[in-house]
Amino acid sequence: MPTQPNVLFLVVDSIRYDTARESDFPTPNIDRLADNGVEFTNCFAQGVSTAPSMTAMLTGRYPLDYGGHWYLEEEQPTMAEQFQRNGYTTGAIHSNPNVSRLRNFHRGFDTFEENILPFEADGIVERAPDDLLRYANKFARVLRRTPYMPIETVNEHLRNWISEKSEPWFLWTQYMDVHGPYLPGDDFTYRNKFRAERLWRKAAVNTPEQVTDEEHEELWENYRKEVRYLDRELGSFLDELDSRGQLDDTVVILVGDHGDEFTEHGRYGHGNLPYDELTHVPLIVQFPESADIEQPATVDTLVRTIDILPTMLDIADAELAPEMKERIEGESLLPVLEGDDPSYDMVVTEKEMRGEDHLRFGFRTAETKYLYDGKEDEHYLYDLTTDPAEQQNLADSESLDQFTTALDDRLRKIESTSAGVEIPDFDDHQGVEERLSALGYK
Repeated sequence: MPTQPNVLFLVVDSIRYDTARESDFPTPNIDRLADNGVEFTNCFAQGVSTAPSMTAMLTGRYPLDYGGHWYLEEEQPTMAEQFQRNGYTTGAIHSNPNVSRLRNFHRGFDTFEENILPFEADGIVERAPDDLLRYANKFARVLRRTPYMPIETVNEHLRNWISEKSEPWFLWTQYMDVHGPYLPGDDFTYRNKFRAERLWRKAAVNTPEQVTDEEHEELWENYRKEVRYLDRELGSFLDELDSRGQLDDTVVILVGDHGDEFTEHGRYGHGNLPYDELTHVPLIVQFPESADIEQPATVDTLVRTIDILPTMLDIADAELAPEMKERIEGESLLPVLEGDDPSYDMVVTEKEMRGEDHLRFGFRTAETKYLYDGKEDEHYLYDLTTDPAEQQNLADSESLDQFTTALDDRLRKIESTSAGVEIPDFDDHQGVEERLSALGYK
Protein backbone atom coordinates (compact mmCIF):
# COMPACT_ATOMS: atom_id res chain seq x y z
CA MET A 1 0.00 0.00 0.00
CA PRO A 2 1.24 3.53 -0.66
CA THR A 3 2.60 5.16 2.48
CA GLN A 4 -0.14 7.76 2.38
CA PRO A 5 -3.24 6.70 0.46
CA ASN A 6 -6.10 9.11 -0.03
CA VAL A 7 -9.03 8.61 2.33
CA LEU A 8 -12.64 9.14 1.22
CA PHE A 9 -14.86 9.02 4.30
CA LEU A 10 -18.54 8.72 3.34
CA VAL A 11 -21.01 8.89 6.22
CA VAL A 12 -24.69 8.23 5.53
CA ASP A 13 -26.95 9.82 8.09
CA SER A 14 -29.73 7.59 9.48
CA ILE A 15 -29.09 4.47 7.39
CA ARG A 16 -29.98 1.21 9.11
CA TYR A 17 -27.89 -1.89 8.58
CA ASP A 18 -30.88 -3.98 7.58
CA THR A 19 -32.03 -1.56 4.86
CA ALA A 20 -28.54 -1.30 3.38
CA ARG A 21 -27.47 -4.94 3.60
CA GLU A 22 -30.41 -7.22 4.47
CA SER A 23 -33.18 -5.58 2.52
CA ASP A 24 -35.76 -7.08 0.21
CA PHE A 25 -35.13 -4.28 -2.29
CA PRO A 26 -31.88 -3.85 -4.23
CA THR A 27 -28.94 -1.62 -3.30
CA PRO A 28 -26.59 -2.82 -6.06
CA ASN A 29 -23.89 -0.20 -5.59
CA ILE A 30 -23.57 -0.67 -1.85
CA ASP A 31 -23.52 -4.41 -2.60
CA ARG A 32 -20.75 -3.90 -5.15
CA LEU A 33 -18.69 -1.90 -2.67
CA ALA A 34 -19.06 -4.71 -0.13
CA ASP A 35 -18.30 -7.38 -2.75
CA ASN A 36 -15.03 -5.63 -3.62
CA GLY A 37 -13.98 -4.56 -0.13
CA VAL A 38 -14.21 -5.52 3.53
CA GLU A 39 -17.62 -5.56 5.21
CA PHE A 40 -17.99 -5.43 8.99
CA THR A 41 -21.40 -6.99 9.57
CA ASN A 42 -21.58 -6.23 13.30
CA CYS A 43 -20.59 -2.58 13.58
CA PHE A 44 -22.39 -0.53 16.22
CA ALA A 45 -22.46 3.24 16.63
CA GLN A 46 -21.53 5.07 19.81
CA GLY A 47 -24.52 7.39 19.49
CA VAL A 48 -28.17 7.10 18.42
CA SER A 49 -28.14 10.53 16.78
CA THR A 50 -25.66 12.61 14.82
CA ALA A 51 -24.10 14.71 17.58
CA PRO A 52 -22.84 11.86 19.80
CA SER A 53 -22.16 9.49 16.92
CA MET A 54 -20.10 11.92 14.84
CA THR A 55 -18.29 13.29 17.88
CA ALA A 56 -17.18 9.71 18.54
CA MET A 57 -16.17 9.02 14.94
CA LEU A 58 -14.30 12.31 14.43
CA THR A 59 -12.40 12.12 17.73
CA GLY A 60 -12.09 8.38 18.37
CA ARG A 61 -13.39 8.85 21.93
CA TYR A 62 -16.70 8.20 23.60
CA PRO A 63 -19.28 10.97 23.12
CA LEU A 64 -19.72 12.07 26.73
CA ASP A 65 -16.05 12.37 27.68
CA TYR A 66 -14.23 15.72 27.77
CA GLY A 67 -17.25 17.97 27.89
CA GLY A 68 -19.72 15.96 25.85
CA HIS A 69 -20.90 15.82 22.27
CA TRP A 70 -22.70 19.10 21.60
CA TYR A 71 -19.48 21.10 21.18
CA LEU A 72 -15.84 20.10 20.64
CA GLU A 73 -13.82 21.90 23.29
CA GLU A 74 -10.59 23.54 22.21
CA GLU A 75 -8.19 20.92 23.59
CA GLN A 76 -9.95 18.01 21.86
CA PRO A 77 -7.87 16.65 18.95
CA THR A 78 -9.85 15.79 15.83
CA MET A 79 -9.57 13.32 12.97
CA ALA A 80 -8.85 16.09 10.47
CA GLU A 81 -6.06 17.53 12.61
CA GLN A 82 -4.33 14.14 12.69
CA PHE A 83 -4.41 13.84 8.90
CA GLN A 84 -3.34 17.45 8.51
CA ARG A 85 -0.31 17.05 10.76
CA ASN A 86 0.73 14.02 8.64
CA GLY A 87 0.84 15.96 5.38
CA TYR A 88 -2.72 15.53 4.14
CA THR A 89 -4.92 18.11 2.48
CA THR A 90 -8.19 17.91 4.40
CA GLY A 91 -11.74 18.70 3.34
CA ALA A 92 -15.31 18.43 4.63
CA ILE A 93 -18.47 19.04 2.60
CA HIS A 94 -21.86 18.49 4.24
CA SER A 95 -25.17 20.06 5.29
CA ASN A 96 -25.67 18.71 8.82
CA PRO A 97 -26.17 21.42 11.48
CA ASN A 98 -25.06 19.07 14.26
CA VAL A 99 -21.47 19.07 12.98
CA SER A 100 -21.10 22.71 12.01
CA ARG A 101 -18.29 25.18 12.58
CA LEU A 102 -20.55 26.80 15.18
CA ARG A 103 -20.06 23.61 17.18
CA ASN A 104 -16.29 23.68 16.52
CA PHE A 105 -16.24 20.71 14.13
CA HIS A 106 -14.29 22.62 11.48
CA ARG A 107 -10.94 22.30 13.24
CA GLY A 108 -8.24 20.67 11.14
CA PHE A 109 -9.98 21.11 7.80
CA ASP A 110 -8.34 23.12 5.04
CA THR A 111 -11.77 23.25 3.43
CA PHE A 112 -14.94 23.16 5.53
CA GLU A 113 -17.92 23.66 3.27
CA GLU A 114 -21.25 23.47 5.10
CA ASN A 115 -24.62 24.11 3.57
CA ILE A 116 -26.53 24.90 6.76
CA LEU A 117 -26.83 28.67 6.43
CA PRO A 118 -27.78 30.82 3.45
CA PHE A 119 -24.45 32.66 3.63
CA GLU A 120 -20.80 31.75 3.62
CA ALA A 121 -19.58 31.07 7.15
CA ASP A 122 -16.86 33.73 6.99
CA GLY A 123 -17.60 37.41 7.06
CA ILE A 124 -21.30 38.22 7.27
CA VAL A 125 -22.20 35.29 9.52
CA GLU A 126 -19.76 36.42 12.17
CA ARG A 127 -21.17 39.96 12.13
CA ALA A 128 -24.86 39.46 11.46
CA PRO A 129 -27.41 39.58 14.31
CA ASP A 130 -28.75 36.22 15.39
CA ASP A 131 -32.35 37.07 14.51
CA LEU A 132 -31.37 38.12 10.99
CA LEU A 133 -29.55 34.83 10.45
CA ARG A 134 -32.46 32.87 11.85
CA TYR A 135 -35.06 34.48 9.61
CA ALA A 136 -32.79 34.44 6.55
CA ASN A 137 -32.15 30.76 7.06
CA LYS A 138 -35.87 30.08 7.48
CA PHE A 139 -36.63 31.99 4.28
CA ALA A 140 -33.91 30.13 2.37
CA ARG A 141 -35.28 26.79 3.58
CA VAL A 142 -38.74 27.64 2.28
CA LEU A 143 -37.32 28.39 -1.17
CA ARG A 144 -35.40 25.13 -1.39
CA ARG A 145 -37.08 21.98 -2.66
CA THR A 146 -35.11 19.79 -0.26
CA PRO A 147 -34.50 20.26 3.48
CA TYR A 148 -30.81 19.44 2.95
CA MET A 149 -28.16 19.42 0.25
CA PRO A 150 -29.03 16.36 -1.88
CA ILE A 151 -26.41 13.76 -2.73
CA GLU A 152 -26.17 14.82 -6.38
CA THR A 153 -25.12 18.33 -5.33
CA VAL A 154 -22.82 17.02 -2.61
CA ASN A 155 -21.09 14.69 -5.08
CA GLU A 156 -20.55 17.52 -7.54
CA HIS A 157 -18.78 19.47 -4.79
CA LEU A 158 -16.77 16.40 -3.81
CA ARG A 159 -15.66 15.77 -7.41
CA ASN A 160 -14.58 19.37 -7.85
CA TRP A 161 -12.66 19.34 -4.59
CA ILE A 162 -10.82 16.12 -5.43
CA SER A 163 -9.93 17.38 -8.91
CA GLU A 164 -8.35 20.52 -7.48
CA LYS A 165 -6.34 18.97 -4.65
CA SER A 166 -2.92 17.40 -4.62
CA GLU A 167 -2.46 14.01 -2.98
CA PRO A 168 -2.60 12.77 -0.35
CA TRP A 169 -6.01 14.02 0.72
CA PHE A 170 -8.62 13.21 3.34
CA LEU A 171 -12.23 14.08 2.46
CA TRP A 172 -15.33 13.62 4.61
CA THR A 173 -18.98 14.08 3.80
CA GLN A 174 -22.25 13.30 5.53
CA TYR A 175 -25.08 12.46 3.15
CA MET A 176 -28.41 13.65 4.54
CA ASP A 177 -30.84 12.14 2.02
CA VAL A 178 -31.86 9.16 4.17
CA HIS A 179 -32.49 11.41 7.19
CA GLY A 180 -36.05 12.60 7.73
CA PRO A 181 -38.07 14.33 6.45
CA TYR A 182 -38.20 11.46 3.96
CA LEU A 183 -38.70 12.63 0.42
CA PRO A 184 -39.76 10.02 -2.18
CA GLY A 185 -36.24 9.58 -3.53
CA ASP A 186 -35.22 12.24 -6.04
CA ASP A 187 -38.76 13.50 -6.70
CA PHE A 188 -37.96 17.05 -5.61
CA THR A 189 -41.17 19.06 -5.66
CA TYR A 190 -42.42 21.63 -3.16
CA ARG A 191 -45.49 19.50 -2.58
CA ASN A 192 -43.39 16.49 -1.67
CA LYS A 193 -41.12 18.56 0.54
CA PHE A 194 -43.91 20.18 2.55
CA ARG A 195 -45.81 16.90 2.91
CA ALA A 196 -42.63 15.11 4.00
CA GLU A 197 -41.85 17.77 6.60
CA ARG A 198 -45.39 17.74 7.96
CA LEU A 199 -45.50 13.94 8.22
CA TRP A 200 -42.00 13.72 9.69
CA ARG A 201 -42.78 16.21 12.43
CA LYS A 202 -46.01 14.38 13.24
CA ALA A 203 -44.21 11.04 13.48
CA ALA A 204 -40.83 11.92 14.96
CA VAL A 205 -41.63 14.97 17.08
CA ASN A 206 -45.23 15.78 17.89
CA THR A 207 -47.81 12.96 17.82
CA PRO A 208 -46.39 9.59 16.73
CA GLU A 209 -49.37 7.82 18.30
CA GLN A 210 -51.64 9.52 15.74
CA VAL A 211 -49.76 8.24 12.68
CA THR A 212 -52.17 6.13 10.63
CA ASP A 213 -51.33 2.81 8.99
CA GLU A 214 -51.30 4.55 5.61
CA GLU A 215 -48.95 7.25 6.89
CA HIS A 216 -46.69 4.64 8.44
CA GLU A 217 -46.41 2.85 5.11
CA GLU A 218 -45.69 6.16 3.37
CA LEU A 219 -42.91 6.95 5.84
CA TRP A 220 -41.35 3.50 5.44
CA GLU A 221 -41.67 3.45 1.65
CA ASN A 222 -40.18 6.93 1.27
CA TYR A 223 -37.31 5.97 3.56
CA ARG A 224 -36.62 3.00 1.30
CA LYS A 225 -36.82 5.24 -1.77
CA GLU A 226 -34.24 7.53 -0.18
CA VAL A 227 -31.91 4.56 0.32
CA ARG A 228 -32.35 3.51 -3.32
CA TYR A 229 -31.71 7.07 -4.50
CA LEU A 230 -28.58 7.29 -2.38
CA ASP A 231 -27.38 3.93 -3.68
CA ARG A 232 -27.83 5.03 -7.30
CA GLU A 233 -25.98 8.31 -6.88
CA LEU A 234 -23.25 6.74 -4.78
CA GLY A 235 -22.58 4.26 -7.58
CA SER A 236 -22.43 7.00 -10.22
CA PHE A 237 -20.05 9.04 -8.08
CA LEU A 238 -17.63 6.20 -7.38
CA ASP A 239 -17.74 5.03 -11.00
CA GLU A 240 -16.79 8.49 -12.23
CA LEU A 241 -13.93 8.81 -9.76
CA ASP A 242 -12.73 5.35 -10.77
CA SER A 243 -12.86 6.16 -14.49
CA ARG A 244 -10.76 9.26 -13.84
CA GLY A 245 -8.16 7.24 -11.93
CA GLN A 246 -8.93 9.16 -8.75
CA LEU A 247 -9.60 6.03 -6.71
CA ASP A 248 -6.40 4.19 -7.64
CA ASP A 249 -4.72 5.00 -4.33
CA THR A 250 -7.80 5.74 -2.25
CA VAL A 251 -9.36 4.01 0.74
CA VAL A 252 -13.16 4.34 0.57
CA ILE A 253 -15.08 4.05 3.84
CA LEU A 254 -18.88 3.90 3.86
CA VAL A 255 -20.60 3.96 7.26
CA GLY A 256 -23.88 4.99 8.86
CA ASP A 257 -23.83 7.32 11.83
CA HIS A 258 -26.99 5.74 13.28
CA GLY A 259 -30.27 4.23 12.11
CA ASP A 260 -33.93 5.22 12.34
CA GLU A 261 -36.80 3.56 14.14
CA PHE A 262 -40.17 2.74 12.61
CA THR A 263 -42.12 1.93 15.79
CA GLU A 264 -40.10 -1.19 16.61
CA HIS A 265 -40.01 0.29 20.11
CA GLY A 266 -42.88 2.70 19.88
CA ARG A 267 -41.30 5.67 18.14
CA TYR A 268 -40.09 7.13 14.87
CA GLY A 269 -36.76 8.78 14.13
CA HIS A 270 -33.78 8.38 16.45
CA GLY A 271 -34.76 9.75 19.84
CA ASN A 272 -35.14 6.44 21.64
CA LEU A 273 -32.84 4.26 23.72
CA PRO A 274 -29.95 2.51 21.92
CA TYR A 275 -31.89 -0.35 20.38
CA ASP A 276 -30.23 -2.17 17.48
CA GLU A 277 -32.34 -0.46 14.80
CA LEU A 278 -30.61 2.76 15.91
CA THR A 279 -27.10 1.48 16.57
CA HIS A 280 -26.45 -1.32 14.05
CA VAL A 281 -24.94 0.43 11.02
CA PRO A 282 -23.25 -0.66 7.79
CA LEU A 283 -19.47 -0.34 7.69
CA ILE A 284 -17.68 -1.14 4.43
CA VAL A 285 -14.04 -0.37 3.65
CA GLN A 286 -12.65 -0.76 0.14
CA PHE A 287 -8.86 -0.67 -0.02
CA PRO A 288 -6.87 0.17 -3.16
CA GLU A 289 -5.39 -2.72 -5.12
CA SER A 290 -1.95 -1.84 -3.79
CA ALA A 291 -3.05 -2.61 -0.25
CA ASP A 292 -1.67 -5.75 1.33
CA ILE A 293 -5.13 -6.66 2.60
CA GLU A 294 -7.20 -9.61 1.46
CA GLN A 295 -10.48 -8.52 -0.07
CA PRO A 296 -13.28 -9.15 -0.56
CA ALA A 297 -13.74 -10.20 3.05
CA THR A 298 -16.53 -10.33 5.60
CA VAL A 299 -15.83 -9.70 9.27
CA ASP A 300 -18.52 -10.74 11.76
CA THR A 301 -16.63 -9.60 14.86
CA LEU A 302 -18.33 -7.01 17.07
CA VAL A 303 -16.73 -3.62 16.25
CA ARG A 304 -17.37 0.06 16.99
CA THR A 305 -17.54 3.23 14.94
CA ILE A 306 -14.90 4.83 17.20
CA ASP A 307 -12.50 2.29 15.69
CA ILE A 308 -12.76 3.94 12.28
CA LEU A 309 -10.45 6.87 13.07
CA PRO A 310 -7.52 4.76 14.38
CA THR A 311 -8.03 2.34 11.48
CA MET A 312 -7.75 5.13 8.91
CA LEU A 313 -4.71 6.61 10.62
CA ASP A 314 -3.15 3.14 10.78
CA ILE A 315 -3.75 2.71 7.05
CA ALA A 316 -2.02 6.04 6.44
CA ASP A 317 0.85 5.14 8.79
CA ALA A 318 0.10 8.42 10.52
CA GLU A 319 1.64 9.66 13.74
CA LEU A 320 -0.89 10.74 16.36
CA ALA A 321 -0.57 13.91 18.39
CA PRO A 322 0.23 13.26 22.08
CA GLU A 323 -3.16 14.70 23.05
CA MET A 324 -4.89 12.28 20.69
CA LYS A 325 -2.97 9.33 22.09
CA GLU A 326 -4.13 10.34 25.56
CA ARG A 327 -7.80 10.64 24.68
CA ILE A 328 -8.44 8.08 21.96
CA GLU A 329 -10.52 5.04 22.94
CA GLY A 330 -10.90 3.40 19.55
CA GLU A 331 -8.42 0.91 18.18
CA SER A 332 -7.33 -0.03 14.68
CA LEU A 333 -9.28 -2.78 12.95
CA LEU A 334 -6.36 -3.82 10.75
CA PRO A 335 -5.28 -6.52 13.26
CA VAL A 336 -8.88 -7.82 13.19
CA LEU A 337 -8.49 -8.31 9.43
CA GLU A 338 -5.52 -10.53 10.21
CA GLY A 339 -7.57 -12.70 12.55
CA ASP A 340 -6.96 -11.02 15.91
CA ASP A 341 -9.78 -10.19 18.32
CA PRO A 342 -10.36 -6.64 19.55
CA SER A 343 -9.38 -5.91 23.14
CA TYR A 344 -13.05 -5.36 24.04
CA ASP A 345 -16.13 -7.57 23.96
CA MET A 346 -18.68 -4.87 24.82
CA VAL A 347 -19.83 -1.88 22.76
CA VAL A 348 -20.94 1.31 24.51
CA THR A 349 -23.51 3.73 23.09
CA GLU A 350 -24.38 6.94 24.94
CA LYS A 351 -26.10 10.28 24.64
CA GLU A 352 -27.09 13.36 26.57
CA MET A 353 -30.72 14.19 25.80
CA ARG A 354 -31.01 17.48 23.96
CA GLY A 355 -31.95 20.36 26.21
CA GLU A 356 -31.72 18.20 29.35
CA ASP A 357 -29.11 16.77 31.70
CA HIS A 358 -30.36 13.19 31.45
CA LEU A 359 -28.03 10.55 30.04
CA ARG A 360 -28.88 7.37 28.18
CA PHE A 361 -26.61 4.37 27.76
CA GLY A 362 -26.43 1.08 25.94
CA PHE A 363 -23.96 -1.73 26.66
CA ARG A 364 -23.97 -4.50 24.05
CA THR A 365 -22.14 -7.80 23.84
CA ALA A 366 -22.64 -10.42 21.15
CA GLU A 367 -25.35 -12.08 23.27
CA THR A 368 -26.77 -9.43 25.61
CA LYS A 369 -27.96 -5.81 25.57
CA TYR A 370 -28.29 -3.59 28.64
CA LEU A 371 -29.96 -0.18 28.43
CA TYR A 372 -30.21 2.56 31.02
CA ASP A 373 -32.60 5.50 30.76
CA GLY A 374 -31.33 8.26 33.03
CA LYS A 375 -34.48 10.31 32.66
CA GLU A 376 -36.75 7.62 34.06
CA ASP A 377 -34.04 5.75 36.01
CA GLU A 378 -35.07 2.55 34.28
CA HIS A 379 -33.03 -0.53 33.36
CA TYR A 380 -33.56 -2.94 30.45
CA LEU A 381 -31.87 -6.24 29.74
CA TYR A 382 -32.31 -8.35 26.60
CA ASP A 383 -31.07 -11.79 25.62
CA LEU A 384 -30.14 -11.22 21.97
CA THR A 385 -29.76 -14.91 21.21
CA THR A 386 -33.44 -15.63 21.91
CA ASP A 387 -34.84 -12.11 21.56
CA PRO A 388 -32.94 -10.25 18.82
CA ALA A 389 -35.82 -7.76 18.43
CA GLU A 390 -35.29 -6.64 22.07
CA GLN A 391 -38.91 -7.03 23.16
CA GLN A 392 -38.71 -8.97 26.45
CA ASN A 393 -37.12 -7.01 29.30
CA LEU A 394 -35.30 -9.37 31.67
CA ALA A 395 -34.03 -6.71 34.03
CA ASP A 396 -36.23 -7.93 36.89
CA SER A 397 -35.38 -11.59 36.49
CA GLU A 398 -31.64 -11.67 35.84
CA SER A 399 -28.56 -10.15 37.40
CA LEU A 400 -27.55 -6.71 36.16
CA ASP A 401 -24.30 -6.60 38.14
CA GLN A 402 -21.96 -6.86 35.14
CA PHE A 403 -23.67 -4.02 33.35
CA THR A 404 -24.42 -1.72 36.27
CA THR A 405 -20.73 -1.95 37.15
CA ALA A 406 -19.89 -0.94 33.58
CA LEU A 407 -22.36 1.94 33.86
CA ASP A 408 -20.83 3.15 37.12
CA ASP A 409 -17.37 2.99 35.53
CA ARG A 410 -18.56 5.06 32.58
CA LEU A 411 -20.15 7.69 34.80
CA ARG A 412 -16.93 8.02 36.81
CA LYS A 413 -14.87 8.27 33.59
CA ILE A 414 -17.17 10.95 32.18
CA GLU A 415 -16.90 12.96 35.39
CA SER A 416 -13.12 12.66 35.58
CA THR A 417 -12.41 13.49 31.92
CA SER A 418 -14.80 16.44 31.94
CA ALA A 419 -13.50 17.94 35.17
CA GLY A 420 -12.15 21.40 34.46
CA VAL A 421 -13.29 21.34 30.83
CA GLU A 422 -15.03 24.57 29.91
CA ILE A 423 -17.70 24.45 27.23
CA PRO A 424 -19.03 27.86 26.14
CA ASP A 425 -22.71 28.61 26.33
CA PHE A 426 -23.76 27.56 22.88
CA ASP A 427 -26.78 29.31 21.43
CA ASP A 428 -28.40 27.43 18.59
CA HIS A 429 -30.20 30.68 17.83
CA GLN A 430 -27.48 31.48 15.25
CA GLY A 431 -29.53 30.15 12.36
CA VAL A 432 -28.94 26.52 13.22
CA GLU A 433 -31.99 26.11 15.44
CA GLU A 434 -34.26 26.41 12.42
CA ARG A 435 -32.36 23.65 10.63
CA LEU A 436 -32.42 21.37 13.65
CA SER A 437 -36.12 21.95 14.14
CA ALA A 438 -36.83 21.14 10.50
CA LEU A 439 -34.93 17.87 10.87
CA GLY A 440 -36.98 16.82 13.87
CA TYR A 441 -34.73 17.84 16.75
CA LYS A 442 -36.64 19.41 19.63
